[in-house]
Amino acid sequence: MLHGESFREHLTLVGARVVASRGGTSDMCDVTIRPDYALEGFAFLDQDELAFTEVRVRFTDQDVWTGWNRFAVKYQHGALTDIGVELRFVPRIEADVDQGVLRLVDASYVTYDPHERRWAFQVRSMFEFAFARPVAINDVFDRYVYPLQVALLSASGRMPGVASMAGTSNAWEFGPGAEQMPTKWFQVRRFHGPLKTPASTDLKYLHRLSDLQFDVHMPKLLRAVDVHRFALSHYSLLHAERAAGGNLARFGVATQLIEAFDRTLHPHDVGDMALEKRLKRLEDESGNLVDEIIGNRKWRTEIAALRNFALHGDVHAIEVLRDQRPLVAASEALLLLFEVRFLVAVGLAATQAKELAVGRVHHWTIAAAITENYAALSAVAERTRVRKRGKRASRSSI
Repeated sequence: MLHGESFREHLTLVGARVVASRGGTSDMCDVTIRPDYALEGFAFLDQDELAFTEVRVRFTDQDVWTGWNRFAVKYQHGALTDIGVELRFVPRIEADVDQGVLRLVDASYVTYDPHERRWAFQVRSMFEFAFARPVAINDVFDRYVYPLQVALLSASGRMPGVASMAGTSNAWEFGPGAEQMPTKWFQVRRFHGPLKTPASTDLKYLHRLSDLQFDVHMPKLLRAVDVHRFALSHYSLLHAERAAGGNLARFGVATQLIEAFDRTLHPHDVGDMALEKRLKRLEDESGNLVDEIIGNRKWRTEIAALRNFALHGDVHAIEVLRDQRPLVAASEALLLLFEVRFLVAVGLAATQAKELAVGRVHHWTIAAAITENYAALSAVAERTRVRKRGKRASRSSI
């Protein structure tokens, strides 16, 4: 840990390490230090004080997901003096979570720019955690903040950045005069991705706040993220802006996502279950949407055959590099299957999960990518079956 000051603010750098240094024979040296995170506030914190009882966090893409419209502008045409703004009511939303309570609260604000001579009305929401006892900051990141990021990732299809984060603790003791401190909140500085992202519409979202029952689904979502963390790391990779590889790599990650997800959904299974059986189980548990799009159930065996054929280094695997349509159809089908089944895992009924998936404005492009490329997938699977029959026939003749 390192302590320092910047613009009269106290800084506590946690997990600081030297990543670059430059200097000569003199005592002067330029050193670049990169911490895991920094706490900026009114005092220095020691190692045993790195815990919060209250946390506030706001993400990019959050306000689109929330869908609140706090300000109602009222005016009459031709009468500028009759313009007014009304602040709409926002209900209290909260859910009981492990060790505390999660709330979604209003953080909207109004500012006046004297140079531009205009008022700005900004609608914002913020997540708040209140814990019964101090929770270590690393656990706050891992068990509470990250699941909310995943929730927004599953909604928007891109990992959101943390626009702001702050925390405090009722266990901190700062001695005489502490009651005169302007605030006991510390700003948490940590890189969480770009804050400026291309504008998006909630019509592209898989789900929104209005689609969920906050007090029911959010606690289940936090638990689901913890259970399916390995699978979700693959889901994040599929949506990364700079994901490595092309369609072949994407298909490989998608199959790993599905297998890991099914294993953590059914941890009591023993033995190594075939991929087509995992696909059947996931599809049946999520309402058979992919079955309906393709029009048959053979795709499960065909995707399994493509996995064995393309990812295990078959001598004929070069076929999928010359014609990548099978990879596209399979990857889109697997990703859609995961998204619907994940909604079921957080407590939605299969019928509602299917409706949300189909209701996205770009669902037709997903369905088209599957159906228009499916014939090529079937052809690859059929050629694989023919080669296997030929090998068996040649062995039997010997």
